[in-house]
Amino acid sequence: MARRLAGAVLAVVVILGMKFYTKSSAHDDVKAQLVHLCADDSECQAAVERHYDACFDSSYKMGGQRQSSKLDVDALVRCVNTRSGVPYFALNQER
Repeated sequence: MARRLAGAVLAVVVILGMKFYTKSSAHDDVKAQLVHLCADDSECQAAVERHYDACFDSSYKMGGQRQSSKLDVDALVRCVNTRSGVPYFALNQER
């Protein structure tokens, strides 16, 4: 019985670890892309540095038992633009 419980706990820890690793990886990759899009605009880069973490957390969904994790990029870009007060990033509506 103890082995089953330990196995179940280990499986839950592995699954949660993978979800948090995926979130962390997406966080870093998308932030790097936004900073790259800012090119040489130091104000744009400062806005990304200032607002990115809060905007990422509000637009990233961890998913559930039957859903995978998902980042709402449109919400993220809108959030950074709104919080900074300047529309640094445009949304592509042709999808």
